[in-house]
Amino acid sequence: MRSQHKITRNLIINAAIDVFSNGDFEKATMRSIADKAGVPTTSIYNYFKNKDDLYVTLIKLIVDRTNRELNAHLLGINDIKNKIKILAKHQLEYFEANPNIAYLVFASTNISYWYQHSSALEKARESSAVLVKIIEEGKSRKKIRADINSHIIVHMFFGAMRAMVINWLYSKQIYKLSDMADYLADYIYSGIAFVNPDKPEFICPLLTKANQQSLYE
Repeated sequence: MRSQHKITRNLIINAAIDVFSNGDFEKATMRSIADKAGVPTTSIYNYFKNKDDLYVTLIKLIVDRTNRELNAHLLGINDIKNKIKILAKHQLEYFEANPNIAYLVFASTNISYWYQHSSALEKARESSAVLVKIIEEGKSRKKIRADINSHIIVHMFFGAMRAMVINWLYSKQIYKLSDMADYLADYIYSGIAFVNPDKPEFICPLLTKANQQSLYE
């Protein structure tokens, strides 16, 4: 009996992803999800309170899975820049392999929807917590500037990623989304990397020698 319940629940979840990612979330109905899953509409309410509860459950499943896989990829990685690259690559590869989920997360619902459902927002923040942890580790090891506000960098990173995924979706996926991962990571890291004033790692070639010196005086 339990296995049948699990099968039915999974059918509903997969049907919800298809329905939510193929149109306007607000117009999606429990009946359309039930029809897609091949179950009576009343069956859905044995597992989920309403459409919002079903959506929040989907978000939790997606975040839990991606974070579990990401943490496995990060094991044994010491270099801070590489950690940021792995994070960017893992996220973009996942959405590239699952465009329906990418549409569900980034296009089907407005950002304001997340703030209306605190449990979904808190679950989503678990993904950003991975980047915060990497940044704070980088600060402690003097790989990232101590004055960096981790939460602003999180907004920049995931805001850029959101824009990249949406552009990829509406460009009919004509290029590889994952190819953008290194660019995203490099731009973020170059802006927050610690630079030793006695031994600068990078000097803009457009600056004059006088201006270059003044940066470290």
